[in-house]
Order: sequence, then C-alpha cells, then structure tokens
Amino acid sequence: MNRCHAAFLSALIALALAGCGGGGSDGFITPPPEDPLAGIIAIEANSRIDQDTMDELGLVGAQPASTVQSLPVNFVLAGYVSANSGSYTFLNGQAATFGYEMDEEDRFTVRLVPGDTIRLESFGSRAGDPTLELEISGSLGGFVSDSTSATTSAVVVAAPGSGDELQEYQLTVRATGGTGAARYVLTREVISSALVTSFHWPDYDFVPGEALVTLADEGARISALAAGTAEMKRHLGKSDWLVAMPAQVFTAVPDNANARKQATLEWVGELRRQPGIASAEPNYLFRSQSTPVEEPLYARNWHYDLINGPTAWQIGAQDGSDVRVAVLDSGILQVSDGGWHPDLDDKIGSVQLDLIDGGDAEDPGSSVGGDVFHGTHVAGTIGAAINGDGIGGVSFNSSIVPVRVLSEGGTGNSADLIEAIRWVTNEGALRADVVNMSLGGLPRIEALEDALADGVEAGVIYVAAAGNSATNVPSYPAASESVFAVSAVDAGGQPASYSNFGSWIDLAAPGGDASRDANLDGQADLVWSASGERSGGMSTPGYRGLQGTSMASPHVAGVIALMKAENPALNFGQIKARLETTDRLLTQGSGSSDERLGWGVIDAAKAVSSAATGADITVLSASPAFVRLSNEGANAATVSLRQYGDGEVDNVRVGPTPDWLRVIPDDVASPAQLTFELIPEALDQDEPARVNVIINYNVDNNAADPPLTIPVTGELISDQQARTAGRHFVLLINTEPNDNGVYPAESQVAVDVQNGQYEFRFEADDGEEPQRLAEVRPGTYFLVAGTDIDGDGLICQAGEACAEYPIAGLREPITIEEGRGLSGLRMTTSFSRPTSSATSADVLPRPGFQGYQLMGETPFDRTTENGAKAIQ
Repeated sequence: MNRCHAAFLSALIALALAGCGGGGSDGFITPPPEDPLAGIIAIEANSRIDQDTMDELGLVGAQPASTVQSLPVNFVLAGYVSANSGSYTFLNGQAATFGYEMDEEDRFTVRLVPGDTIRLESFGSRAGDPTLELEISGSLGGFVSDSTSATTSAVVVAAPGSGDELQEYQLTVRATGGTGAARYVLTREVISSALVTSFHWPDYDFVPGEALVTLADEGARISALAAGTAEMKRHLGKSDWLVAMPAQVFTAVPDNANARKQATLEWVGELRRQPGIASAEPNYLFRSQSTPVEEPLYARNWHYDLINGPTAWQIGAQDGSDVRVAVLDSGILQVSDGGWHPDLDDKIGSVQLDLIDGGDAEDPGSSVGGDVFHGTHVAGTIGAAINGDGIGGVSFNSSIVPVRVLSEGGTGNSADLIEAIRWVTNEGALRADVVNMSLGGLPRIEALEDALADGVEAGVIYVAAAGNSATNVPSYPAASESVFAVSAVDAGGQPASYSNFGSWIDLAAPGGDASRDANLDGQADLVWSASGERSGGMSTPGYRGLQGTSMASPHVAGVIALMKAENPALNFGQIKARLETTDRLLTQGSGSSDERLGWGVIDAAKAVSSAATGADITVLSASPAFVRLSNEGANAATVSLRQYGDGEVDNVRVGPTPDWLRVIPDDVASPAQLTFELIPEALDQDEPARVNVIINYNVDNNAADPPLTIPVTGELISDQQARTAGRHFVLLINTEPNDNGVYPAESQVAVDVQNGQYEFRFEADDGEEPQRLAEVRPGTYFLVAGTDIDGDGLICQAGEACAEYPIAGLREPITIEEGRGLSGLRMTTSFSRPTSSATSADVLPRPGFQGYQLMGETPFDRTTENGAKAIQ
C-alpha cells in the first residue's frame, strides 16, 4: 500500500460523506452556505492520457498496465515512464524523500497510413532525465525506432510499410537508459516549433542589449552618445533608431540569458529617462504566426472552396496580374540551380530584400524543428502558379516581392520589421501594392505605427496574422489600425481553436485546425501550399499542410490582390469601408463586428465582384460554399444561390446525387435556394462520404461554363472515446511565488473526467479547525488546474496538462468574498502552452516557471485521515 495515496483516498471518502447529511435545531435542517467557487474545465480536442501515469501507479496496489492502450487517429497523448523506482526530494529542501514507481514502457495501438509520422518529446522530471525510445511496429511486420531525452531534440519516427490505406500499428515508448522518471508527449503529427515549444512555458522574447528608440530631435542623438548611454546601431528611417547597449556595459553583465535580459530591461528604463528620447522599447522578437503540422501530400483545396475562390476566378479578368505582393517572412525556397520553388519561380524578380543575412531573400527552412519553409508556404497561398503541380495560389497571376525578416528559428525583431515596411513604401515609390505579414507578438510600438501609417497614406494595403495564442490580447502588427488583422477558421468556417480574438480582429480566413475534420474529408483541416525539404545541405521543392493564422493571412492578401487587379485605385480605407458597411466581401458574418471572425470570413467572389469595373460576366455562387451534414450536427442545410452579373440566369438544374443525399430546389425553374438533406441510413458508420454536387444553368440562353460545384460531406457519427487529460487537481493559489519559485495552493479539489470535461466545486469555510482541503477562505487567488503525471507534487510542468482562469497564459486574479459565490466559471485544459506576447509581460513569458505546488509536500500525503490540511 502506498500510504500517500491511501491518505488521499481516505480524505476523498471523508469529504464525500460530509456532504451527505445536515443538522440543526427544532428539526429544521440548516441550509449549507453557497459554494464559493464552481465551474467546468473543457479539454482540448484529441487529448489523451497514458493509462499508467504516476498519478495512477501511486494508488494502492496499482501496477504498470499490461494491456495495450488504443488511440484515435489524431491524438496528443501525455505519459509517464521510468526505468526504475526512486524518490523525489522535498520541495522545501528537507532531507526526506517520497517515492515514484517503475514503469518501463507504455504500449499503444493506432491506425496510420504508411509513412505517417509519430513524434515523441521527453521532458524528464525532477528525479532525472532518462533516455526514451519510440518504436513503431507494423501489423504486417517490420518496425522502426529512435530515442530521445529531455536534453536532446524530440524524435520523429515514420510508420513502416507501403500503400495509402490506414493500417494498425503498435507504438511503444520505453525507458532505455539513465535513471529517474520522465514525462513525455506523443503526437501523431510532426509538429514544428510553434506547437512543439508550446509544451514549455515561454521565455523572454526580445534581443538582449538592443533597443528601439524614437528621438525627439537630432540633439538627443548627440546627448545619448556623449553620455555613453547607447550606441547608435542602425537608422530605421525618420526619427527611429536601433541602438545597442554600450559594449563595456553589456560584457560586464553575467553571461547568461536571464541576467542579460534583465539588464536590458533596466537599460531601456534608463533610456526612457534620457532627455530628447521620445520613446524606448526592447527590440522585441516576433514569430511566424503558424502552428505547422506535416502530413503526407493530399490534393486538398478546401480552403479555396471556403472563400469562394473558384467563383472569383470566373468573375475576375486578371486573377492578380500586375499586382505586387510583398511577403515579409522567412524568404522563399531556392533550389540548387539558383531558381526559386517552381510554383513561384516566375513570380519573383530582382526586387527583394534580406534583412537577416543579406543577398537573396532565400528561405533556409524556418520555423525551427521541421523545415516547414514558412515564407514559401505563405507566398504559395498568395500567388503560386497554376502549373499542373501542387496547389495554385489565390492570386495566381500576381508577382511576389520576398522580404526576409524572420530568421531560421522563425523569429525576428521589430527594428528589421520597421525597416522592411519603410523599404516597401520607398518614400512613396512603392515596391509592392499589398504586404502580407504572417508574424506577430509585438506590443504597440509608435515607430511601427508611424511606418505603417506612412505606407497606408502612400497606397500600401497591409494584412497580418492575428496570432495563435487563443487570447484576446492585441498582437501587433495585426492589431494596428493601419492593418487588416486576420483570424483563422477551420474547414467548417468555425474559429480555429488556437486563433486569437478580440475587437481588433477585422477578417477571418482559412487557417486550418489539425485537431478537427470539420469538412469530413477524412483528413485534418490543414492548409496546403508550397514548401520544401532539406537533405545534405540542399533544398528541394515540395508541398505540405500547415495550420495557423499565418495560413489565414495570405488568403486575405491574395483576395485583396485580386481586387487590386480589377481596380488598382482601391486603397486600404476604401476596402475597410466596404467591410464595415456591407456584406459584399464576406462569405459569412453577422453584419457587425465579431470578436472571433471580425466582419466575417472573406469571400473572394464577392470581393472581386465589388472591385470589378464594367464586368459583364454572370455567374452563380453558393452560400455557404459547401455543406457539412451529420447525424450529430446539422442533418439538413439550406444553400442560397446568388447571381453575379446582369445576364439572364435560367434553367437551373441539379446534377446526380448519391443515395445518402437528397437535394430539393425551392423552384424547379429558377431556384433561389436549395435544401440538402442527409439520409443517414445509407451511410456506413464513421466513414465520411463526400460528393461534388454540380449545378448546371444557362446565362442568356447559353450553358454556363464552368457550372457551379457545391462540395457536400456527410457522416454517420458513432460515440467517440471521451477526451481525457488525466485526473486534475484544481487549485486556488497565492498570486506570488514562494522563496523556492513555486506557487503554493491554499485550497484544492481533485476531479476526474466525466463526459469529456471536468466539473469542480469548492466548499465555503465553516470556520472550524482543521480547515479541509476543499474549503475556501475569503481572499484573492489564481485559479489553476492540471495533472501531476510524474507524481512530484507539482502540476502544470512541461508535458503536463494545465488550465488557468480565464485563459492559459493570461491568468487573472479572482476574489472570494464572504457569503458570495462564483459559479459557472469555465477554463480549458491542454498539454500545449501559449506563445509569449510582449504585451502580457506580467504573466508571460515565465522564465524559470516550476509549476504550481499541490498541498502538502508529497503528491498525496496532503491530508490527515479526516481530510484536514496537513500541518506544515
């Protein structure tokens, strides 16, 4: 028997019994006080937990699981393994220890297509850093394996075999070397930096020893130099300078990242106090706004259907011709012969800029951890050629102006960004008409605002990604009033789980969501575009699917390029005015601004139609552009047919449909709308079906060419395995860490998953000693929850699930008042971590974050036998 877990179970029993009765005088039952705090914790899609974490092994008589755990096709699983049993030290430095159990391997089964990849990332534990091995065995024989540890990069292993059909495989995670326990995360997809690093809490996000200053006058430069406060490093235009901390001062700082960044912040504060300096900011780093996921190449273009791209190409006469789109990103993939990616080679001329290495704006394969060629992917969505290979761009006849401002790690700094924006503007002699910025994470910087405003005045139209932190904290440059801020939706047109939101969002566009299959095509909702691979120091062109607001932004940039091709005089203000006063540019929207979709999801057909002058083309368009039907969602949908152009449309005919779909026109002669109905009994369970319904019609007595195509999906959904992220400890914690750098809990409840979510409820303090775990006294706290996978007494460490109220990474204090309850609070738990934002420096980044400390020193020895708090 593990006495810690026995005490914990006794405490739970005592608490449960205490809630079953009541008492009072004269036969009346005294009503219990109102619960001071209650709520629900949702679970991020596809979350799963290893069946024998230390949280389970600590229970009385528990042994490592002998059964193989089944996983769904898409999953993010957190687990625990250890090659030996051992002990952790107390968090307060006492000599005593408490134990963890041996669990040498975890086994899982999952259905994969040969070549699909599984990623293993190890985080070690407070007890050590053992080497973990990932092995994939095929049902038809053969296996591959690789190993990792917390001190090396994650490993990615491909499923053996051949073919393009799903097969069953066994995954084994095994502790093979070293000592100590390890937390790990296992995912089906190969995830690059934007998501991989989010399993850790982010660190500071600016360049040590540099600052961005705006001078009030020329004399300020002389003053700063004379005082030895700063070295003028680079002029960024007008009164903006990139400055550096004096070399002798910087080198005197201890050579570690935290010390130098702290010194930088103090130096920036000193600069702000200098006379003649209007403003001073750290040279913040920003990141590509993508959450990339690699998959085998499939010919999928749901994202163009969603924005009515094919209809726009029918309407538009130019398809982006003579429009230049600058892509401020990581550059473009360059092949060995000096040419560019074949889908972009004839789009790129001599006008380019590389602020990272100089020379050609070559994309070396950023972001980190997957060679995703971020800038190449973004440029492909905007303007990839229609050449019979890969996937063409939204504005496939436009020119691309590559401007490299992101390093190989997918990061850049505000100084380079400002210089790039001014370079595009070129004092009014524009080098590009439209600028896409799939990057962000900056605070509001006056110098950046000025550069953007100057560009808008000169005629540039800026588009930027909103960011992937699932937060409403404004992310610049997207949040600037001079920029169209673009959030992301999945293939069903619903807000992507990661996408930022807020009143500053202008538009939404397809960004994908690997955790969903909203259009039921049997694949994750990824946006496919140009990419590449690196081998032996050489880059070769390719294609891949990614997700993120980075993928949404270029859709809008491409549509605006189509509009500019039809009407070159259109400027930022005119397009924004149309968005705010009509629905002509939107495929869906409420007619007013929405925090997640802005004014709505961009509709390329409506946008091009609104920009075209003297167009005589008449076409039909469908709204919505495609139909999703299921027995657990909408089993019927109405599609409105809208006419573009002044021609006479008649003889509308619906083509053949499969036996699982019925299409009913409201007027056989000239339907204004169609009703799509699902016939579920004609479908096989859990096997999505898809068909393109062809709508033929005549325009001025001639058959339309091409006809209108409406993609339709249908699915008979069975009960799915409930999402689970493991037993959660819900804590009310102090808002300041203790001397050991951890946040101790003041009240605590433990909850298990029920129907895919957690319900928690604290008790009011009864005023009697001892105070029970779940009792809450009035005060101000942070509300957090998470798993303790490795049983070390801390939750929310890397690799463990974590929820914070109201949003992970943006925790806010809550106040418990005497006699007043807070109910209905909602949080979401996830193994991933939000990206850092310079605007949320008080809560993110979190250098040295160790987790939230559970009550008591050991994971489960937190109570006496009657459920009271242990004396410390």
